[in-house]
Amino acid sequence: MTDQQSELDRQIRKPDQPVVKTLGIVASSRQSGSSSGAIAAGLQFLFARRQQRGWSLCSPATRESAAWVTAFVLARLSDMPSHYIGYVQRRQIEDSLDWLMEIRTPKGGWGFGRAGSADDADSTAWSIVALRQHGRAVPDDSLELLRRCRRGDGGIAIFPGAEAASSVDATAIAVRALASIDASSSEFLASYLRTDLHRRPCRLDSSFFVSSILMDWEPGTAPWFVVNAVRQLACALPAEGAWEQALRLYCLMRLRMQTAWPLAAGLRRMQLPDGSWPGSAVLASIAGGYAPQSEPHSDQHGVLATVTAMSALAMGDLQPGLYFGSDLPFRRL
Repeated sequence: MTDQQSELDRQIRKPDQPVVKTLGIVASSRQSGSSSGAIAAGLQFLFARRQQRGWSLCSPATRESAAWVTAFVLARLSDMPSHYIGYVQRRQIEDSLDWLMEIRTPKGGWGFGRAGSADDADSTAWSIVALRQHGRAVPDDSLELLRRCRRGDGGIAIFPGAEAASSVDATAIAVRALASIDASSSEFLASYLRTDLHRRPCRLDSSFFVSSILMDWEPGTAPWFVVNAVRQLACALPAEGAWEQALRLYCLMRLRMQTAWPLAAGLRRMQLPDGSWPGSAVLASIAGGYAPQSEPHSDQHGVLATVTAMSALAMGDLQPGLYFGSDLPFRRL
């Protein structure tokens, strides 16, 4: 693991700490300031939803969205302190990572749809991040695919080709996957956060989704005006529903904002008896030119909401009481 929070995980959590394995303590964790019970119950739910070596929002028969969703879940699971992940779950994670490598296309990337679908930068970047966060080697041709999707406006298109338009969410995760950013990419993303939040199409529509990706960049990668735009957005916009609240909490925890604490308490109270959080995300299958390729996939079972909520809550348990202002670069606009 290479990001800042993963390093904190290694420093603070000890591998021999006990793992909470029962759903019965979810209620008590809602009352207290600890999220350990909620996280343990969420993990049980999440691994119960794993099918055919991964996760998906669609029918197991089609496997559409499986590469994207599996990569996203694996990337978020890398945020979990190691003592939460049992032996069987760790083996399942490793098997899902093996499966990701097995379904790579001949061109080196990953596609959103069923077997044989075209490579896309979004699914490829999330897969690269998932592999890297779990200590797997990243193939060079996968990185090269992302570079071929660069556009002149600083963004990354979902598909290679001169006619393809830049995608904001693909740009944000591709920057993390490539571990590099230039001035045009920074301005492209900052402009979206300031003025274009609901006009530029994204694969996963959310006020906080792109911001949560930016907060996962390597320390020092994001220029101050991008961090500032995320801060203003996370502090100003309300979060509706568990999915949005989990994403907003993720941003606030990364920014080390004290306002994260009441949001975390509210998120714990939203957990369902089965350990999940209510899902409201809608994941679009995009064709060239941003035309819908198939019906959008709804997170009706709460897979995306649950893994994001657990990740955000885990950050809070790592450093309780230490959020008194950001330790990230910040200047006033």
